[in-house]
Amino acid sequence: MKSWLGLLMVLPFALSCSYRSTPNDQTGQVARDLDASEQRCVQDRLLKGWGLDLVDLAVDLNPEEEIAVDMAIELCRLGPGGSPQESLIPNDQPQVSENLLLSPTVFDPTDQAPGEDPLLDALWSACGDGDPISCDELFYSAPRDSTYEQFAFSCGGRKNMDCSLLLGREQPEGALTSLTPPPGEDEDLDRWWSLCAEGSTRACGELRLIAPNQSLYAQFGMSCGARGTSYCALILDDDGEPPTLRSLTPDQNPPGQDQLLDQLWELCGNRDARACRDLSKFAPIDSLYMQFGVSCGGRAVAPCARLFADLKA
Repeated sequence: MKSWLGLLMVLPFALSCSYRSTPNDQTGQVARDLDASEQRCVQDRLLKGWGLDLVDLAVDLNPEEEIAVDMAIELCRLGPGGSPQESLIPNDQPQVSENLLLSPTVFDPTDQAPGEDPLLDALWSACGDGDPISCDELFYSAPRDSTYEQFAFSCGGRKNMDCSLLLGREQPEGALTSLTPPPGEDEDLDRWWSLCAEGSTRACGELRLIAPNQSLYAQFGMSCGARGTSYCALILDDDGEPPTLRSLTPDQNPPGQDQLLDQLWELCGNRDARACRDLSKFAPIDSLYMQFGVSCGGRAVAPCARLFADLKA
């Protein structure tokens, strides 16, 4: 979805790689070494950004609260010059801006679209009407720091969390969480599933690249281990590129097995996000075509519209 941009994109079904907090025996504060002013700052940001009134940060938190707390700590630890003192997220990863966090207080689902782009305006309207897929597409297609991005991040002026969870997107395969055990149908895919569940962006990306299209494995990898975003770098530390990605490059020649797919391949290699999406959608399962489309033309396992927009920027 948006996740995060930072977005981080938020917020997951359940986490196994632990952001879980534990009480300090003497102070009662969470085991993140927060001083009194930092704790006040975190609580204030949680209340303003997510509507979470957490009086005691030392108690066990649910998955949504855990990610929100970590994001709030990251923002509260910005130094006077705007540089993180002890960044919880690598500097090359997307960060959540103050504008995004404040989105629910700025927008309302009935707000009219800006009228600057017909396609984005249509997604805006559908998102405002409660369609989580449209909110996701709007978030990833919108220019960074734009009004469109803010509206989508808050699920149409509602709340900063995964829109599929908030708005009730149906999951035909059943409700997945990061604690869902591997299906047990393929030993190799099961191994990548387990690593993805534990919080490996590399494993989630590899699972998406090699799992049969539209399979439960692919769904788990695409949702970053059922954490509610298709852009793992928004919510997890980057632990390296998927192995399969190393064999793909944007200027790679198409396989030559299908004229239409070859055309989509070339367009995807030239940063056409829609072509990448269509290639991954219509290509044969387990084909090189599918891997090229999913990887945005051999670049990354990420939402291609957002990736290409960032590359242009």
